[in-house]
Amino acid sequence: MIERIPALPRERTGTRRRGGKLLWIVVALFVAVLIVLFFRSSLSRISVIEIQGLSYLKRDQVEAQLGVGIGDSFFMPASDKLAQRVKRLPQIKDVRVAKHFPGKLKVAVQEYEPVAIEMDGKGGVAVVLANGIGAQPAAGSALPAKPVLTGWSKDDPERAALCRALGGLPAGGIADFSEISPDPSSAYPDRIRIFTRSGFDVLTTVGKLKDKITILGELVENREPGTVVLLDSDTYSPYSAQTDPSVDEEAP
Repeated sequence: MIERIPALPRERTGTRRRGGKLLWIVVALFVAVLIVLFFRSSLSRISVIEIQGLSYLKRDQVEAQLGVGIGDSFFMPASDKLAQRVKRLPQIKDVRVAKHFPGKLKVAVQEYEPVAIEMDGKGGVAVVLANGIGAQPAAGSALPAKPVLTGWSKDDPERAALCRALGGLPAGGIADFSEISPDPSSAYPDRIRIFTRSGFDVLTTVGKLKDKITILGELVENREPGTVVLLDSDTYSPYSAQTDPSVDEEAP
């Protein structure tokens, strides 16, 4: 006798699939609610703005350029976008913006270094930065020991070139410079006159300054004060010899 084996009941796959979809919908809704609550909470907002490296700029100038403040979104705009905004300030050489959760925005600023000082036209003194921009020193702070620019027009391209050249020199190289003024000629339109604190009167050019600074340093250290010409050829004449016609100029 042949006995029939009853067929096994089939699983209700449709019911299981619907149950799985419902679970994922519930999870997605839960996550969405959490995200909404997070972005509406104080954790998603800027709570602290830390700005470092300011010498000539004021904090409110940087904050205004950032375009964000306490209570604004911590995530938008992105850090690189905020850095681009701050770098538009002419005194800024470089800037880094970092975000530290929760809520801390850190701005590290590098200003152009000071290379000179000059009168600001209003009876005050301004610090001149390496890109030629004038900046006001902080209230109560001492002026940097830098040469004074005299006789320059603010829009003179040679003034800007001079500031860049000074910025490229070692600090010790210009420590003895007291005053720098333009002294152009037909042969040397960028010629300048430098008076030093040690008593030398120097003629050179903006373009030659970097290459001639070593020669000038050796003269200042080893010779008595006098007149120095550092152009295509270099000459040195001590003041004492200039009153004695029997003594000729000597090359450095």
